[in-house]
Amino acid sequence: MMQSFSLLFLRVTTAGLLFWWGLAKALRPAIGENVSNKFYGGMFNAETLLVGFGWAQVVCALLLIVGLFRLPLLWVQLAINTFVAASVWQSLIDPFWFWMGGDKPGVVNALFYPSAIVVAASLLLIAFRSKDALALDRLIFSGSDR
Repeated sequence: MMQSFSLLFLRVTTAGLLFWWGLAKALRPAIGENVSNKFYGGMFNAETLLVGFGWAQVVCALLLIVGLFRLPLLWVQLAINTFVAASVWQSLIDPFWFWMGGDKPGVVNALFYPSAIVVAASLLLIAFRSKDALALDRLIFSGSDR
């Protein structure tokens, strides 16, 4: 039972991260634009794109929270989280900027180190999908790990 609750908690919290960032993009595109300009080279600073992507993230997150369509959506979540982690790679290898050259980005970079942990959690959810007994798709489809 502990394993089931642990996987449920991990699935809900990683999907929660996807949900909150999606909601931020959808309801306050300026937040997404600022993050895009600072960390993604402005690739995602078009308001329409941000709002659409934000709502798509919200829907994916809600489905993951209840445990529906996990097979494709866990991979989507992994792709998003891996992209984020890759975009802040400096924070993963030197979060406090002890040895990296150039201008120190400030203490905020240390807050991005957990991006690696979120990627690891996303991988774990995929690897142990069949053990996630408290997912709605398992209950609906009688034990399937869809």
